[in-house]
Amino acid sequence: MRALLVRSGAVGRPDGTALTGKADRVTSASRLAAGIAVLGLVGVLVFGALWWLAVHGPAASTAAIRDDALVAGRQIAVNLQTLDFATVEKGLDTWQDSATSPLLDELRKNRQQYAAQMLHVRTTSTARVVDVALADLDTEGGKARAVASVDVKTTQDVNGTPSLPVTRQVRVQLDLVRMPDGGWKAATASSIRQ
Repeated sequence: MRALLVRSGAVGRPDGTALTGKADRVTSASRLAAGIAVLGLVGVLVFGALWWLAVHGPAASTAAIRDDALVAGRQIAVNLQTLDFATVEKGLDTWQDSATSPLLDELRKNRQQYAAQMLHVRTTSTARVVDVALADLDTEGGKARAVASVDVKTTQDVNGTPSLPVTRQVRVQLDLVRMPDGGWKAATASSIRQ
């Protein structure tokens, strides 16, 4: 009964003013708008905190390390599969710059043999990475294992004329080590049989 009287305006508010249907709708709309605004503010705060954690939290650091290792693995795979007999010393320097021990020790030990072999067969190999992935990542230990699929195009110089290129796909596994400067180098490199 009171509800009917309130709707008709016969019963007033406790302060003595009469209730009207229009005032009730405005009050309800105001409350609804305030509720939506509060929910929006909570949403902004929650998603803002999640964004901040994604950009600055531990997962962001791991992602940055992973990305650096992938970029380095890609470049090292190219470096170690590329060599030109005409600039063999420069190419071997690039090999050594991409490596750390024990691979670096092996490259230094066999450098003259590699150079002599390249000058004898007079080949040029150029690599292009098709894909690279990390099989393992130890962020605290500064180690990663990369697997790369590389197209290697090889030509041979025959009496001053390069042969037609031969392209073969090579899969390479690289054990990477993060260096003190933050860069990555290969400690081992091996071909994966397909």
